[in-house]
Parts: sequence; C-alpha cells; structure tokens
Amino acid sequence: MKKLLLVLLMAATVAGAAGCDSAERDGAAPRTPASAAPTGGDPSAPAPQVVPTPEPEQITLTAGRAVVAGVRSDVVRFKDRIVYRFEGDDHDPSKVNCTADCLIVWPPLLTDGTKIELSGVDPKLVGTVTREDGFTQVTLAGWPLYLFKSDRTADDTLGEGVGGNWSVIRPDGKPAIKK
Repeated sequence: MKKLLLVLLMAATVAGAAGCDSAERDGAAPRTPASAAPTGGDPSAPAPQVVPTPEPEQITLTAGRAVVAGVRSDVVRFKDRIVYRFEGDDHDPSKVNCTADCLIVWPPLLTDGTKIELSGVDPKLVGTVTREDGFTQVTLAGWPLYLFKSDRTADDTLGEGVGGNWSVIRPDGKPAIKK
C-alpha cells in the first residue's frame, strides 16, 4: 500500500509540474504588484491573488547554440540559461496564460522597464506584455518568455516538450523543435 501511495504521489507531482499546477515553492516568494494591494474599505471584498513571481530586472537576451532533444539548434539565453515559450500563451496579440502555480516552475522574464539588451536577437521581434497581475513580461515574436526552474546549467533544456506545451525558443521566436 505504501508503494502505491508513493507512486500516486510522484505521478501527481510530475503531472502538476508539466501542466503548470505545481505547488512546489523552491525559493519563489508570493508577491502582488503594488497596484493590486488592498486599498482598505470593504472587508468583504476578495483579496488580490497572490502570485509567485521573481523581481523585475534588467533583461539581456543573447543568441547561442545548444542541443535540444538531440538536435543542435539556435536558442535564446538569459543569464546563461535557456529561454522558453509556453504554447498555451497567445502571441498575436501577446497574452500570458501561465499564471499562479505555473509561475513557480516557469519563472517569467519580467523587465524593470530599462532598455532590453540584445546580442544576436532582432530588436524588431522583442517587446513586452502587461500581465493581468500588473507586471511587465518580455516577449519574443509576441511570445511571453520564461525560464525552467529545473534547468541548472547553460546547456540544460530539461523543459523542452514538458506537458507538450513548452518549447525552447529560437532567436526568430519559433520553437527549437517543431511540435
């Protein structure tokens, strides 16, 4: 019985991470933007949704090469980590659909408003989208950008294909591996 319980628990954990519903925190602090802070008044009003997000920061995107699912491909990196797009997001126009617990496993690239620095990435393809939580996320060819929490080295592409929804993104905004 203990083995069955352990197997079920492990399956639920993997399924949650793949589908952006993981409850794993790993250092991510719940935050709400200042615009969502309670304003006083009606105590029966619903509290703002607490969403785990990294701090907005200066963003530098660089183009490089990596092996993705056994294929050498052009990729985009941020802080020497591979960048991803979520196939469940909208890109024309940009809209973020990875929210709440999804952000624990897939930290978004949030800009602090300073100029986005680029190396090997076409500036015409880089933009931003204002998320429902009020933060500004960097986009490439309209796709909001993320990191994968389990990637630890510059060449890790462990998030490629997770749940059939995540793609390493190339400098042209296309997925490194066609879905």
